[in-house]
Amino acid sequence: MQVGEELPALTKAISQRRIDCYSGVRPHSIHTDPEWARKKGFKAPLAQALMSTAYVSQMMVQLLGEGFVKGGEISAAFVKPVFAGDILTVHGRIKSRETAGVNTRVTVEVWCENEQGVKTMVGTASGLEHDLRASE
Repeated sequence: MQVGEELPALTKAISQRRIDCYSGVRPHSIHTDPEWARKKGFKAPLAQALMSTAYVSQMMVQLLGEGFVKGGEISAAFVKPVFAGDILTVHGRIKSRETAGVNTRVTVEVWCENEQGVKTMVGTASGLEHDLRASE
C-alpha cells in the first residue's frame, strides 16, 4: 500500500429492497414510503446516509481486515442524496501512512459517486496495518 494508490472500487445497486432491509419498512418515511418521499419533494425514496458508511467500512475491511475492525475510524460528509434505483460506487485512495506504536495507521481518502459521477459522500477512513515484525 503506497500513498496515492487507488483501492479497487466497490459498486452497489441501491434497490428499494436493500433500503427497506436497512431501514425497516415504515409508513410516512422518506426512506421506505415512495409516495411519502415524493410528497416531501424527492424523486424517489432516499437511502439512509449510513448505508454509504457501511460500504466504506466494507472497502476498509477488505483492505485492512481486523486492523479496521479493531482500530478503524471514519469521518464523512454526506453531500448529495442517494436514491432508490441509484448505482453507488465507493472509491478510495491511500492518503497517508503514519506510525502508530507497533502498527501503521493507513488513512484513505474515500468518496461515493452515483451512476452520473456525482459525489454523494466525501471523507476519510483509517485503520491499522499490523507490523508483522512486531509479533516475532
